[in-house]
Amino acid sequence: MKFFYGILIALYFGWFIWYGGSGEPLTVKEASYFKSQMMNSGELYSKDVTDPLKYMDSLIKGDDGDEFIMVNLIKFRAIATYPSGSQWVDDTDPMLADSRYGEAVLPMLLKRGSLPILTSSVNGKFINDGGDNEWDMVALVRYRSVRDMLNMMLEMSTMDIIDHKWAAIERTHVFPVKPRLSLISLRLILAMILVLFAVFTTYLLNLKRSKNLIADEVIGKNK
Repeated sequence: MKFFYGILIALYFGWFIWYGGSGEPLTVKEASYFKSQMMNSGELYSKDVTDPLKYMDSLIKGDDGDEFIMVNLIKFRAIATYPSGSQWVDDTDPMLADSRYGEAVLPMLLKRGSLPILTSSVNGKFINDGGDNEWDMVALVRYRSVRDMLNMMLEMSTMDIIDHKWAAIERTHVFPVKPRLSLISLRLILAMILVLFAVFTTYLLNLKRSKNLIADEVIGKNK
């Protein structure tokens, strides 16, 4: 059983290291590298990277090296709008466009220890003192670090994935938050699952041993 417990502990700590969430903020050299790479990508693929560079500056400015959650408020288009020349230009379903974007982005998130923690449709209205904007969906995405998100932005700049996003979305409000109080911890949840698995497995093995001992005793008495 020691070997079994050792495997579970190693599995948890391996995952813990991959999941990360605590590190050093970007250095000036790193920040300059990410921005120069984005400009190079824009030139190589003939894309306007003015907005991505602005987004990078905002992220770099608030970077502390730790994990954060990106809040996405989304309003979908009535009809999907792809750039002319896109193979999807005749597809008018914004939800299909959003689905394509999600399927393409998820592997990029997971390989960087990041993942969506909530997606939810807006259900009615309550207080709206900030204006008349209405949203269709709220999504919360956990990022391991600003460094990981900038790497992901660079990878996306070499593809047409972002076309699906803007084909589906009419407008959006995206901003990072730092949890101060959270009753949901993936680290704790996984630890509890592994502990329960270990306890249940141990119980089954002990139960099997007990049955075998009883069976052996019965056989011994009958001899």
